[in-house]
Amino acid sequence: MLKRAIKSYYLHIITWTALFLLPFIGFIYEPNKISETNLYFIKTHFINILFLAGAFYLNLNYIAPKYFFEKSRLKFIALTFLVLGIYVFITYLTVRYSPLDEMKNLQNKNFIFFRFIIGPSITYSLCMLTSTMMFLYDEQARQKEFNKLIEIEKTAAELNMLKLQISPHFLFNTLNNIRWLIRKKSEQSEESVMKLSEILRYIIYEVEGSKVEFSREIEHLRNFIELQILRLPIEGNVVFKVDESINNFLIEPLLFIHFVENAFKYGIDSKNVPDIVFEFQKIPTGIIFHSRNKILLQKTNIQNEGIGLTNIQRRLALLYPDKHELTINSDEEYFDVVLRLELENN
Repeated sequence: MLKRAIKSYYLHIITWTALFLLPFIGFIYEPNKISETNLYFIKTHFINILFLAGAFYLNLNYIAPKYFFEKSRLKFIALTFLVLGIYVFITYLTVRYSPLDEMKNLQNKNFIFFRFIIGPSITYSLCMLTSTMMFLYDEQARQKEFNKLIEIEKTAAELNMLKLQISPHFLFNTLNNIRWLIRKKSEQSEESVMKLSEILRYIIYEVEGSKVEFSREIEHLRNFIELQILRLPIEGNVVFKVDESINNFLIEPLLFIHFVENAFKYGIDSKNVPDIVFEFQKIPTGIIFHSRNKILLQKTNIQNEGIGLTNIQRRLALLYPDKHELTINSDEEYFDVVLRLELENN
Protein backbone atom coordinates (compact mmCIF):
# COMPACT_ATOMS: atom_id res chain seq x y z
CA MET A 1 0.00 0.00 0.00
CA LEU A 2 2.89 2.37 0.78
CA LYS A 3 4.52 1.66 -2.59
CA ARG A 4 1.23 2.34 -4.34
CA ALA A 5 0.88 5.67 -2.50
CA ILE A 6 4.47 6.67 -3.48
CA LYS A 7 3.81 5.76 -7.13
CA SER A 8 0.62 7.84 -7.10
CA TYR A 9 2.54 10.76 -5.58
CA TYR A 10 5.17 10.68 -8.32
CA LEU A 11 2.49 10.29 -10.99
CA HIS A 12 0.82 13.51 -9.86
CA ILE A 13 4.11 15.42 -9.93
CA ILE A 14 4.94 14.14 -13.42
CA THR A 15 1.44 14.96 -14.73
CA TRP A 16 1.42 18.58 -13.53
CA THR A 17 4.99 19.11 -14.66
CA ALA A 18 4.06 17.82 -18.12
CA LEU A 19 1.05 20.15 -18.26
CA PHE A 20 3.26 23.09 -17.33
CA LEU A 21 5.83 22.24 -20.01
CA LEU A 22 3.24 21.49 -22.70
CA PRO A 23 3.26 24.96 -24.34
CA PHE A 24 7.05 24.79 -24.61
CA ILE A 25 7.26 21.39 -26.30
CA GLY A 26 7.91 23.05 -29.65
CA PHE A 27 11.29 24.27 -28.39
CA ILE A 28 12.58 20.73 -28.81
CA TYR A 29 12.48 21.25 -32.55
CA GLU A 30 13.23 24.99 -32.55
CA PRO A 31 15.49 25.68 -29.54
CA ASN A 32 16.52 29.05 -30.95
CA LYS A 33 13.05 30.45 -30.11
CA ILE A 34 13.53 29.97 -26.35
CA SER A 35 15.00 33.46 -26.10
CA GLU A 36 11.87 34.90 -27.73
CA THR A 37 9.57 33.55 -25.02
CA ASN A 38 7.81 36.31 -23.09
CA LEU A 39 8.46 36.19 -19.33
CA TYR A 40 4.93 37.41 -18.56
CA PHE A 41 3.49 34.43 -20.47
CA ILE A 42 5.59 32.03 -18.38
CA LYS A 43 4.43 33.67 -15.13
CA THR A 44 0.75 33.67 -16.08
CA HIS A 45 0.97 30.10 -17.36
CA PHE A 46 2.54 29.03 -14.06
CA ILE A 47 -0.22 30.81 -12.10
CA ASN A 48 -2.82 29.12 -14.32
CA ILE A 49 -1.38 25.64 -13.71
CA LEU A 50 -0.98 26.39 -10.00
CA PHE A 51 -4.62 27.44 -9.68
CA LEU A 52 -5.90 24.42 -11.59
CA ALA A 53 -3.80 22.11 -9.40
CA GLY A 54 -5.18 23.81 -6.29
CA ALA A 55 -8.77 23.45 -7.55
CA PHE A 56 -8.07 19.83 -8.51
CA TYR A 57 -6.85 18.83 -5.03
CA LEU A 58 -9.39 21.01 -3.22
CA ASN A 59 -12.14 19.12 -5.00
CA LEU A 60 -10.42 15.73 -4.60
CA ASN A 61 -9.73 16.04 -0.87
CA TYR A 62 -12.43 18.36 0.46
CA ILE A 63 -15.33 19.45 -1.78
CA ALA A 64 -16.19 16.05 -3.32
CA PRO A 65 -15.73 13.97 -0.13
CA LYS A 66 -17.78 16.41 1.94
CA TYR A 67 -20.57 17.44 -0.43
CA PHE A 68 -20.76 15.09 -3.44
CA PHE A 69 -22.92 12.48 -1.70
CA GLU A 70 -25.32 14.94 -0.10
CA LYS A 71 -28.93 14.44 -1.14
CA SER A 72 -29.29 17.77 -2.97
CA ARG A 73 -25.62 18.26 -3.92
CA LEU A 74 -26.38 21.97 -4.12
CA LYS A 75 -23.32 22.84 -2.05
CA PHE A 76 -21.10 20.78 -4.34
CA ILE A 77 -22.45 22.52 -7.44
CA ALA A 78 -22.30 25.96 -5.80
CA LEU A 79 -18.69 25.53 -4.68
CA THR A 80 -17.70 24.19 -8.11
CA PHE A 81 -19.12 27.27 -9.85
CA LEU A 82 -17.63 29.56 -7.21
CA VAL A 83 -14.14 28.25 -7.96
CA LEU A 84 -14.90 28.56 -11.69
CA GLY A 85 -15.81 32.22 -11.15
CA ILE A 86 -12.50 32.82 -9.38
CA TYR A 87 -10.67 31.13 -12.27
CA VAL A 88 -12.46 33.32 -14.85
CA PHE A 89 -11.56 36.42 -12.82
CA ILE A 90 -7.88 35.38 -12.66
CA THR A 91 -7.93 34.78 -16.42
CA TYR A 92 -9.32 38.27 -16.93
CA LEU A 93 -6.60 39.80 -14.77
CA THR A 94 -3.87 38.03 -16.73
CA VAL A 95 -5.24 39.57 -19.93
CA ARG A 96 -6.10 42.96 -18.42
CA TYR A 97 -2.56 43.57 -17.23
CA SER A 98 -0.82 41.75 -20.06
CA PRO A 99 1.89 43.73 -21.90
CA LEU A 100 0.95 41.78 -25.03
CA ASP A 101 -1.49 42.85 -27.73
CA GLU A 102 -4.42 40.98 -26.15
CA MET A 103 -5.65 44.27 -24.62
CA LYS A 104 -6.69 45.44 -28.07
CA ASN A 105 -9.17 42.57 -28.32
CA LEU A 106 -11.11 43.52 -25.18
CA GLN A 107 -13.56 45.46 -27.35
CA ASN A 108 -14.37 42.31 -29.33
CA LYS A 109 -17.35 40.52 -27.72
CA ASN A 110 -16.52 37.20 -29.36
CA PHE A 111 -12.97 37.42 -28.03
CA ILE A 112 -14.23 38.19 -24.54
CA PHE A 113 -16.74 35.33 -24.64
CA PHE A 114 -14.29 32.68 -25.82
CA ARG A 115 -11.21 33.99 -23.98
CA PHE A 116 -12.88 34.53 -20.62
CA ILE A 117 -15.84 32.09 -20.59
CA ILE A 118 -15.55 29.19 -23.02
CA GLY A 119 -11.79 28.59 -22.79
CA PRO A 120 -11.49 28.69 -18.96
CA SER A 121 -14.73 26.73 -18.55
CA ILE A 122 -13.52 23.89 -20.78
CA THR A 123 -10.11 23.71 -19.08
CA TYR A 124 -11.62 23.95 -15.60
CA SER A 125 -14.36 21.39 -16.38
CA LEU A 126 -11.81 18.83 -17.59
CA CYS A 127 -9.76 19.41 -14.44
CA MET A 128 -12.76 19.05 -12.08
CA LEU A 129 -14.17 16.09 -14.02
CA THR A 130 -10.85 14.27 -13.70
CA SER A 131 -10.65 15.15 -10.01
CA THR A 132 -14.21 13.95 -9.34
CA MET A 133 -13.65 10.71 -11.27
CA MET A 134 -10.50 10.06 -9.24
CA PHE A 135 -12.44 10.68 -6.04
CA LEU A 136 -15.22 8.28 -7.09
CA TYR A 137 -12.67 5.64 -8.06
CA ASP A 138 -10.88 5.98 -4.71
CA GLU A 139 -14.23 5.98 -2.88
CA GLN A 140 -15.29 2.81 -4.69
CA ALA A 141 -12.00 1.10 -3.84
CA ARG A 142 -12.27 2.27 -0.22
CA GLN A 143 -15.87 1.03 -0.01
CA LYS A 144 -14.84 -2.39 -1.35
CA GLU A 145 -12.11 -2.63 1.28
CA PHE A 146 -14.55 -1.46 3.94
CA ASN A 147 -17.16 -4.06 2.91
CA LYS A 148 -14.52 -6.80 3.03
CA LEU A 149 -13.53 -5.66 6.50
CA ILE A 150 -17.16 -5.66 7.60
CA GLU A 151 -17.63 -9.22 6.35
CA ILE A 152 -14.51 -10.39 8.16
CA GLU A 153 -15.45 -8.58 11.36
CA LYS A 154 -19.03 -9.77 11.10
CA THR A 155 -17.96 -13.41 10.84
CA ALA A 156 -15.65 -13.03 13.81
CA ALA A 157 -18.30 -11.12 15.75
CA GLU A 158 -20.94 -13.77 15.09
CA LEU A 159 -18.60 -16.49 16.35
CA ASN A 160 -17.85 -14.42 19.43
CA MET A 161 -21.53 -13.81 19.97
CA LEU A 162 -22.26 -17.52 19.82
CA LYS A 163 -19.63 -18.10 22.48
CA LEU A 164 -20.89 -15.24 24.61
CA GLN A 165 -24.62 -15.75 24.32
CA ILE A 166 -24.92 -19.56 24.26
CA SER A 167 -22.54 -20.01 27.13
CA PRO A 168 -22.59 -23.31 29.01
CA HIS A 169 -23.40 -21.37 32.18
CA PHE A 170 -26.61 -20.00 30.66
CA LEU A 171 -27.62 -23.35 29.15
CA PHE A 172 -26.95 -25.35 32.31
CA ASN A 173 -28.86 -22.91 34.52
CA THR A 174 -31.79 -22.80 32.10
CA LEU A 175 -31.96 -26.58 31.75
CA ASN A 176 -31.76 -27.00 35.52
CA ASN A 177 -34.62 -24.53 35.97
CA ILE A 178 -36.66 -26.37 33.36
CA ARG A 179 -35.96 -29.70 35.08
CA TRP A 180 -37.06 -28.18 38.38
CA LEU A 181 -40.30 -26.95 36.73
CA ILE A 182 -40.94 -30.38 35.24
CA ARG A 183 -40.50 -32.06 38.64
CA LYS A 184 -43.02 -29.60 40.06
CA LYS A 185 -45.26 -30.35 37.08
CA SER A 186 -45.44 -26.65 36.47
CA GLU A 187 -47.31 -25.33 33.47
CA GLN A 188 -44.28 -23.15 32.73
CA SER A 189 -42.03 -26.11 31.92
CA GLU A 190 -43.28 -26.62 28.37
CA GLU A 191 -43.28 -22.88 27.69
CA SER A 192 -39.68 -22.62 28.96
CA VAL A 193 -38.54 -25.37 26.61
CA MET A 194 -40.18 -23.53 23.72
CA LYS A 195 -38.49 -20.24 24.66
CA LEU A 196 -35.08 -21.89 24.89
CA SER A 197 -35.71 -23.54 21.52
CA GLU A 198 -36.62 -20.14 20.01
CA ILE A 199 -33.45 -18.56 21.38
CA LEU A 200 -31.24 -21.27 19.91
CA ARG A 201 -33.07 -21.24 16.57
CA TYR A 202 -32.77 -17.45 16.30
CA ILE A 203 -29.04 -17.32 17.07
CA ILE A 204 -28.04 -20.33 15.01
CA TYR A 205 -30.24 -19.91 11.92
CA GLU A 206 -31.88 -16.49 11.67
CA VAL A 207 -28.88 -14.19 12.18
CA GLU A 208 -27.00 -15.58 9.20
CA GLY A 209 -28.25 -12.71 7.01
CA SER A 210 -26.96 -9.17 7.24
CA LYS A 211 -30.02 -7.79 9.05
CA VAL A 212 -33.17 -8.97 10.82
CA GLU A 213 -36.50 -7.36 11.53
CA PHE A 214 -36.60 -5.32 14.72
CA SER A 215 -39.62 -7.31 15.94
CA ARG A 216 -37.62 -10.56 15.76
CA GLU A 217 -34.79 -9.07 17.78
CA ILE A 218 -37.31 -7.90 20.39
CA GLU A 219 -38.86 -11.37 20.54
CA HIS A 220 -35.41 -12.88 21.05
CA LEU A 221 -34.66 -10.47 23.91
CA ARG A 222 -38.05 -11.12 25.51
CA ASN A 223 -37.50 -14.90 25.43
CA PHE A 224 -34.06 -14.45 26.96
CA ILE A 225 -35.37 -12.17 29.73
CA GLU A 226 -38.27 -14.46 30.60
CA LEU A 227 -35.92 -17.43 30.95
CA GLN A 228 -33.62 -15.38 33.16
CA ILE A 229 -36.55 -14.40 35.39
CA LEU A 230 -37.20 -18.10 36.07
CA ARG A 231 -33.88 -18.43 37.90
CA LEU A 232 -34.23 -15.32 40.08
CA PRO A 233 -33.58 -16.39 43.70
CA ILE A 234 -35.56 -13.41 44.94
CA GLU A 235 -38.52 -11.94 43.08
CA GLY A 236 -37.89 -8.31 42.12
CA ASN A 237 -38.44 -5.57 39.61
CA VAL A 238 -37.61 -6.70 36.06
CA VAL A 239 -39.16 -4.49 33.38
CA PHE A 240 -39.00 -4.75 29.59
CA LYS A 241 -40.62 -1.83 27.76
CA VAL A 242 -40.89 -1.40 23.99
CA ASP A 243 -42.44 1.68 22.42
CA GLU A 244 -45.26 0.34 20.25
CA SER A 245 -44.82 3.19 17.76
CA ILE A 246 -41.36 1.96 16.74
CA ASN A 247 -41.30 0.97 13.07
CA ASN A 248 -40.30 -2.55 12.13
CA PHE A 249 -36.80 -1.52 11.09
CA LEU A 250 -34.23 -3.85 9.64
CA ILE A 251 -31.44 -4.00 12.18
CA GLU A 252 -28.15 -5.78 12.73
CA PRO A 253 -28.79 -8.74 15.07
CA LEU A 254 -27.45 -9.31 18.57
CA LEU A 255 -26.55 -5.69 19.35
CA PHE A 256 -28.37 -5.53 22.69
CA ILE A 257 -28.10 -9.03 24.13
CA HIS A 258 -24.68 -8.39 25.66
CA PHE A 259 -26.08 -5.58 27.83
CA VAL A 260 -29.16 -7.62 28.75
CA GLU A 261 -27.06 -10.61 29.80
CA ASN A 262 -24.71 -8.43 31.85
CA ALA A 263 -27.64 -6.76 33.60
CA PHE A 264 -28.77 -10.16 34.89
CA LYS A 265 -25.22 -11.36 35.49
CA TYR A 266 -24.36 -8.47 37.81
CA GLY A 267 -27.82 -7.41 38.85
CA ILE A 268 -28.96 -10.48 40.81
CA ASP A 269 -27.68 -12.36 43.84
CA SER A 270 -29.16 -14.58 46.55
CA LYS A 271 -29.68 -11.85 49.15
CA ASN A 272 -31.02 -8.69 47.51
CA VAL A 273 -34.05 -7.71 45.49
CA PRO A 274 -33.07 -7.11 41.84
CA ASP A 275 -33.98 -3.91 40.02
CA ILE A 276 -33.51 -4.26 36.25
CA VAL A 277 -35.11 -2.17 33.50
CA PHE A 278 -34.78 -2.46 29.71
CA GLU A 279 -36.48 0.08 27.47
CA PHE A 280 -36.69 0.83 23.74
CA GLN A 281 -37.86 4.31 22.75
CA LYS A 282 -38.57 5.82 19.35
CA ILE A 283 -36.77 8.94 18.14
CA PRO A 284 -37.19 10.74 14.78
CA THR A 285 -34.01 9.19 13.37
CA GLY A 286 -34.25 5.69 14.88
CA ILE A 287 -34.34 4.19 18.38
CA ILE A 288 -32.81 4.49 21.83
CA PHE A 289 -32.06 1.42 23.95
CA HIS A 290 -31.74 1.96 27.70
CA SER A 291 -30.54 -0.68 30.17
CA ARG A 292 -30.41 0.01 33.90
CA ASN A 293 -29.67 -2.44 36.68
CA LYS A 294 -28.87 -2.27 40.36
CA ILE A 295 -25.32 -3.47 40.97
CA LEU A 296 -25.43 -6.44 43.34
CA LEU A 297 -21.94 -7.78 42.58
CA GLN A 298 -18.63 -5.98 43.07
CA LYS A 299 -17.34 -3.67 40.34
CA THR A 300 -14.15 -5.67 39.95
CA ASN A 301 -16.24 -8.37 38.32
CA ILE A 302 -17.83 -5.88 35.93
CA GLN A 303 -14.46 -4.58 34.81
CA ASN A 304 -13.56 -8.06 33.58
CA GLU A 305 -16.21 -7.69 30.87
CA GLY A 306 -13.99 -5.35 28.82
CA ILE A 307 -13.50 -7.84 25.98
CA GLY A 308 -17.24 -8.27 25.40
CA LEU A 309 -17.81 -4.51 25.46
CA THR A 310 -14.93 -3.96 23.04
CA ASN A 311 -16.51 -6.43 20.61
CA ILE A 312 -19.81 -4.56 20.76
CA GLN A 313 -18.14 -1.19 20.25
CA ARG A 314 -16.19 -2.57 17.30
CA ARG A 315 -19.35 -3.94 15.67
CA LEU A 316 -21.16 -0.64 16.15
CA ALA A 317 -18.24 1.28 14.63
CA LEU A 318 -18.28 -0.98 11.56
CA LEU A 319 -22.00 -1.46 11.09
CA TYR A 320 -23.25 1.99 12.13
CA PRO A 321 -20.39 4.44 11.49
CA ASP A 322 -21.42 7.96 12.60
CA LYS A 323 -24.93 6.61 13.20
CA HIS A 324 -24.68 5.45 16.80
CA GLU A 325 -23.92 6.80 20.24
CA LEU A 326 -23.10 4.49 23.15
CA THR A 327 -23.02 5.93 26.66
CA ILE A 328 -22.18 3.85 29.73
CA ASN A 329 -22.40 5.25 33.27
CA SER A 330 -22.14 3.61 36.66
CA ASP A 331 -22.11 4.68 40.30
CA GLU A 332 -22.15 2.86 43.60
CA GLU A 333 -25.68 1.56 43.03
CA TYR A 334 -26.67 1.43 39.38
CA PHE A 335 -25.18 0.59 35.99
CA ASP A 336 -26.67 2.45 33.01
CA VAL A 337 -26.30 1.85 29.28
CA VAL A 338 -27.81 4.11 26.61
CA LEU A 339 -27.44 3.15 22.95
CA ARG A 340 -28.78 5.52 20.29
CA LEU A 341 -29.08 4.13 16.75
CA GLU A 342 -29.97 5.96 13.55
CA LEU A 343 -32.01 3.57 11.39
CA GLU A 344 -33.60 3.73 7.96
CA ASN A 345 -37.20 2.77 7.34
CA ASN A 346 -37.90 -0.38 5.32
